[in-house]
Amino acid sequence: MLCRMHLAPFASSSLASQLGTVRTLWPHAETIFAELQQEMERARQFMSSFEQLLSSQVATAMERAPSANAAPTQGSGEGFSICQDVKNFVPEQLSVKVVGRKVVLVGQKETQSTDEKGSFSYKYEVLKREWDVPEEVDAEALTCSLSKEGQLRIEAPRLALPAAPERSVPIQVTPAAPHPGAASED
Repeated sequence: MLCRMHLAPFASSSLASQLGTVRTLWPHAETIFAELQQEMERARQFMSSFEQLLSSQVATAMERAPSANAAPTQGSGEGFSICQDVKNFVPEQLSVKVVGRKVVLVGQKETQSTDEKGSFSYKYEVLKREWDVPEEVDAEALTCSLSKEGQLRIEAPRLALPAAPERSVPIQVTPAAPHPGAASED
């Protein structure tokens, strides 16, 4: 490929007069930049449509997934029940506390190892989850159980509300309010 800069020293020589007009194989810069701009615009449009698709997928997934702060309950009126996967932790590494109207699960684990070459590794894992306990649940009666499969179940029953005695509720009669649009008589 010939470039005009490389041919510049020869332009004044007798060789240039013998060859006539010299043309390069290099394309014009304007056409290259125009093509690049078109490619960039197509890439921007693709990225924009991809972002829209991704945001709609995330919104759909968020609608389907339960909220991490919401307290999942099983059955209607059964109370409070949470099941959390903790198979990477042993019971001694877990703690469950009730703080006000929140249940706080904390798991902490440290692992240290040295290989045959003398390399040392240290790993510290922390699991922390919080759930709000509904007002109608007895937080004082909270229980925890850990299955062999590593599933921690946290449960609390509904508060036993005393039965209200039967009573009559008086009906109060209020004067009729004028209807809007009704003509008033003067």
